[in-house]
Amino acid sequence: MSHKYAKMSTKGGTIMDDICGINAEAQVKQFLSLQPITSGEQVCPPNHFWGAGVRSHYLIHYVVSGKGVYYVGPNKFVVNAGQIFVVFPGTVIKYQADSADPWHYAWVSFTGDYAKEIFKKLKINIFNPIITVKDGDVFYDIIKKMPKQRDICLKDNLVFSSLLYSFMSLLCNNDDKPKHVNVYLQQAKNYIYSHYFEDISITQMADFLGISRKYLFAIFKTELNQSPKDFLINYRIDKACDFLRNKSLSIASVGYSVGYKDPLVFSKAFKLKTGLSPTEYRKTI
Repeated sequence: MSHKYAKMSTKGGTIMDDICGINAEAQVKQFLSLQPITSGEQVCPPNHFWGAGVRSHYLIHYVVSGKGVYYVGPNKFVVNAGQIFVVFPGTVIKYQADSADPWHYAWVSFTGDYAKEIFKKLKINIFNPIITVKDGDVFYDIIKKMPKQRDICLKDNLVFSSLLYSFMSLLCNNDDKPKHVNVYLQQAKNYIYSHYFEDISITQMADFLGISRKYLFAIFKTELNQSPKDFLINYRIDKACDFLRNKSLSIASVGYSVGYKDPLVFSKAFKLKTGLSPTEYRKTI
């Protein structure tokens, strides 16, 4: 570090260099593991979009009001007021304001390896890039206080960095992120509970929730260690076991009641899960 100050004159042991001096940018890059780049906000017109494209830095958007859609590769996410969506560098993305209720968002962009650790702690990634925050006004106020862009002035850069660290600290203390995932999970379960007897697909369920099939699969695997399809089949077989207690129902009727129009397909699925055919299971009751 001493070589950076070799040309600085001192008086009474105090560095006389201007705090906005020529080395400010280099000092920020060296000492800070999160480096803010720009900040701002925008009230978007209907259907306003960015992309598809790739960013070279991290970008956090906080949605102040309205809503829109965020695409990360093939995955689609509906983002509402009070939520944050994270853009990861090197990832193909697109985001678009709603046609009827376009979003107003505030953003901050930054670089730095420390961001990887933060998002890892938050379990935020390209499959789960949305955070539902509490006290959203606090997040919004922090962004509004940020300089619009990084400058050569060390003092302003330190203020910018301080606010960015405060913002990220609030994210780490935010308790609502797991609830966001759990909301999708519970809605998916409710959909199955209400439609298990119909000819439904996982794609239909994902479309109903406004998320991608891949993201829905990731939620079930992370939270329940099973796929949405397995959860649906298991629930159907559980219901079939209940219906088989009613001996006035034929095996075909039981299968039809839990979403299997073909009795042979039902019997095969039932035996795969229970080890018994529906007829054999009924005899054990």
